[in-house]
Amino acid sequence: MKLATVVVCYHPSPELLENITSYSDGSALLFIWDNTPGGSEMMKSIPLRAHWRLLNMGGENQGLAFAYNRAMEMAKKEGCTHVMTMDQDSRFEHFDRFLAAVSAVTDPSYGMFCPPLNQPDCQQNKEVPHAAQSGCVFDMQMIDRIGGFREDFFIGMVDVEMQLRASRAGYKILCVAGCNLVHHIGSERKVKVMGHQSGVSDYSPLRHYYDSRNRILMWREFPDDFSFGGKMKHFLNRMKTMLKIVLFEDAKWKKIKAIIRGTYNGLANKVKPY
Repeated sequence: MKLATVVVCYHPSPELLENITSYSDGSALLFIWDNTPGGSEMMKSIPLRAHWRLLNMGGENQGLAFAYNRAMEMAKKEGCTHVMTMDQDSRFEHFDRFLAAVSAVTDPSYGMFCPPLNQPDCQQNKEVPHAAQSGCVFDMQMIDRIGGFREDFFIGMVDVEMQLRASRAGYKILCVAGCNLVHHIGSERKVKVMGHQSGVSDYSPLRHYYDSRNRILMWREFPDDFSFGGKMKHFLNRMKTMLKIVLFEDAKWKKIKAIIRGTYNGLANKVKPY
């Protein structure tokens, strides 16, 4: 197995370099894609290794799907057999074990592999219906067959859409034990609601728009994968999210307007950008 890894950054924190080094040595190529508009000053000071590539420095935010697809194209030209997608705030524990386990799998129906997420004690491999995009390894032969990430999804649900498409083609996801991915969702800031602690994401309006729109767009693409109860859960979650925005977050109106507009465009089947 020859692995290429792509990590997409957006206003990265100082922990980025430590996170990257947790999986860099096992990657034949490491693509670091900077989606920070105008470029990140911190990225310019990263001490590069021979197999690291900095991409889109000083460019505009082109989303996750576009960055992943361009990195996969470059990885294929370099003879890589697998590509791993990473978030900037994710860090691997026991990455060598993860690679060894993935390399040992010979069943071609496993087109995707993932580590346990914030579960350091997981000791048994298992098939899973979905994996977080951070830490997920994709077989390039599968990508050649089903295609890359959907670029008009930009950022929200790009992993879910890809994995549902792969599942429809007969591919499976294997969660590999003996390792762990330390991953944070959103800001993980905690607030108190009626005496109970609850998390707020502090996502940007752009992220809220695509999360709201893309999930609804997928209902048409994969009608058998989303029950009526699942759809209602989505709408209730959007309402809960808007309440938290009103009570605890900044840029309240921009975020709420983004959710409403994304929901409307999804229901109207309008694939419009933010």
